[in-house]
Amino acid sequence: MVETRSFPGFDSGMFGRVFSFLSNACFAALLVGVALPGSHRFVWPEAYGLVEVAPHVWTDRPERAGDYLGLVDAARVRVEEFFGDAAPRPVMVLCASRACARDFGIGGNGLSVADLAVMVAPGGLTLGTLSHEMMHARLHRSMGLRNLVRQPYPTWFDEGLATYVADHPRGGGAVTEASRARVREVTRFWQLRAVFDELGVGRTYGSAAAEVAEIDRRAGRAGLLELIARAEAGEPFLRVLEEVVGR
Repeated sequence: MVETRSFPGFDSGMFGRVFSFLSNACFAALLVGVALPGSHRFVWPEAYGLVEVAPHVWTDRPERAGDYLGLVDAARVRVEEFFGDAAPRPVMVLCASRACARDFGIGGNGLSVADLAVMVAPGGLTLGTLSHEMMHARLHRSMGLRNLVRQPYPTWFDEGLATYVADHPRGGGAVTEASRARVREVTRFWQLRAVFDELGVGRTYGSAAAEVAEIDRRAGRAGLLELIARAEAGEPFLRVLEEVVGR
């Protein structure tokens, strides 16, 4: 005979009620998530009125598919030429209307979600913005939840590389040693807002790009790519930076 044990005060009826409560809570959370606007909607763009005009490329203006696909291809080529390997193929959400951008939580001109999605608002339907966001997608190809705590690259480098390669955004004020020093303090993405407020968005990006350009000048393209690869593999970014620049 197999002996069975039960926990005091916890019978099968209570288990059923707890299971039912958790199931209903998960279902309710799913419904709320589907209803609320946000970047999570890239998982099912068709549900929000977008049309797939090429594999993984969605837009609310399918009649402009030829123009948009040309921009996507050109941005992909720019990323591949820099890295020397195949660019990722994220879900592309190309919003031609502000309503679409609001639905997908695109607050600025564009955003990327790891290497899973690139989304742009009407102002981001340009080669510069698409190249910038696709650079992020390539740089983030191996990033997971753990990297929210341990970022392989400081944010100034992440944004600086995307700006440097895409040559976007441009302008925004003079880049100085002081602005570059301030931008080097931005090691986590949530620190950007304060620097935007101090320097302005364009000057912040320009200063970050100037830092990356300096690495490229001193270490060469091979050194810059080595820095990216070794940091991606888990080596401390600043230690590798010192090595490749100091050679």
